[in-house]
Amino acid sequence: MTLPPRTTTLGASVPPTIAFGAYHIHTNRSDGSGTPDDVALAASRAGLAFVVLTDHGDATRAPDAPVYRHGVLCIDAVEINTAAGHLVALGLDRAAPYPLAGEARDVLDDVHRLGGWGIVAHPDSPNPDLRWRAWTVPYDGVEWLNADSEWRGRTASTLAGTALRAIARPPEAIASLFSRPSRTLQRWDAATEGRPIVGLAAVDAHARFDWRPAEPRVRTLVARPRYEDMFRTLVQAVVLDRPLSGQPADDAARIGAALRRGRTYSIVRAFAYPAALDFFAMQSGGTTPMGGRLIDMGPMVLHAGVDAAPDASVVLLHNGAVVARGKGKVELSSPPSPGAYRAEVYYPGFAVPWIVSNPIYADLPAAPPSVVASTVARATLPIALDAGWRTENDTASTASIKTDAHAVELDYALGPGVSAGQYAAVVAEISAPDAFDGLTLVAHADRPTRVSVQVRLLGGQRWRRSGYLDETTRTIAFPLEDFEPADHGSVLRPTAARIRSVLVVVDTLNTLPGTRGVVTITGLSLNKAPADSGGSLTSER
Repeated sequence: MTLPPRTTTLGASVPPTIAFGAYHIHTNRSDGSGTPDDVALAASRAGLAFVVLTDHGDATRAPDAPVYRHGVLCIDAVEINTAAGHLVALGLDRAAPYPLAGEARDVLDDVHRLGGWGIVAHPDSPNPDLRWRAWTVPYDGVEWLNADSEWRGRTASTLAGTALRAIARPPEAIASLFSRPSRTLQRWDAATEGRPIVGLAAVDAHARFDWRPAEPRVRTLVARPRYEDMFRTLVQAVVLDRPLSGQPADDAARIGAALRRGRTYSIVRAFAYPAALDFFAMQSGGTTPMGGRLIDMGPMVLHAGVDAAPDASVVLLHNGAVVARGKGKVELSSPPSPGAYRAEVYYPGFAVPWIVSNPIYADLPAAPPSVVASTVARATLPIALDAGWRTENDTASTASIKTDAHAVELDYALGPGVSAGQYAAVVAEISAPDAFDGLTLVAHADRPTRVSVQVRLLGGQRWRRSGYLDETTRTIAFPLEDFEPADHGSVLRPTAARIRSVLVVVDTLNTLPGTRGVVTITGLSLNKAPADSGGSLTSER
């Protein structure tokens, strides 16, 4: 009596240029229960063409080359733990030269440097430790739905009932826990008013149930839900320019490009399957597909439809607001408005979207320049390089410096073994009485390195920001308002503060134990605050 309805099998004619797959899967290389081969076999049984593996890691392991297993293309990615939540990195072209960790903006900067793009994982998870907290960073994608998040926060009785129903109808029982993730969809819609952002549905499959909410999972109460059950619950469809060729490198590149461009839509397969979504805009200059930008701001006809489901409710949204509805299909004829148009399709009997498209974009604002020159004349205080410097390090590590009028050279060796807080630092003592609101570092390193730049204030509190260095000398400006507490929790930021010392630190957050290297500083200056704030800390805006 309480079983969810069986999945409706549709007689859809799916073009060979549409490939169905699953995104966000964990194997026994991190906290999943099965091998990559087990995952591929389960995907093959579920009739999928590809899977995207996203084991937890720091990206120092080079992504596995794409490979077909059991007729399923396996694409390797990584889920990285940042200070603001988890970020899935797709498309990395090599291993990271150091562990990716720390502030979300810094991890994302490294992901982009390595040729990849970053997707916010389980953004509004009921578990606050998994929830995303850095909505101002330039992430590239967001999981509008995460199947693993849907069970969190449910009562024990609800989960027990779902587990019993899953004996008879596993995918349908899993999908019965889904609800429309309104907050996440609102965030996505608001963000796409300003720039393209890809939305994906994550199966987040582990085939391992651990009652504890922590990630990664370390125990297995039961190896459920099975990978195959998850693959029959939720799929990600990609729209390709031509069918898959069977050549793994070529096919993986084309699937990756289609995902990155937003040529993809999500289907709750447990409701009804298979289905092909038509979503495009027609103008006098041609047709714009899903994920694209309108040719111009002239009159358009926006079309969305699913031929196999004439009774489904098709909804068109503009910047999150409903602008048209229809049965089976819908068209909107009007001049476009700036922002993003997308489609949601509801299968009869379900309040959760059955199909969610990626947007078509209209007249997005130009991307802001990465650096905006200040219109305020700013004084600086250069720090002498030939005096007043010293080193700090833990007992397992070593640090020595060479100084002259042109450079300060830190020669460091982090202690070997497991990561246990090893660090080495060069410190400049500051005696200036005025308040400053930033600093500028000119430096290079003998290898790709992410250093922690820290300020120690009057009173001893330390605040930090990280910067990327390599063999090329780089000039990096650090506004104090972007710094985070280094050794204490606080909602304050040192937007204008009396700095007593500046530290450039190499530690195991972004450097492996046992690493030896050299960091060379050729310039360091404090930026004078436009108005003296008296050295106070101010609340984070």
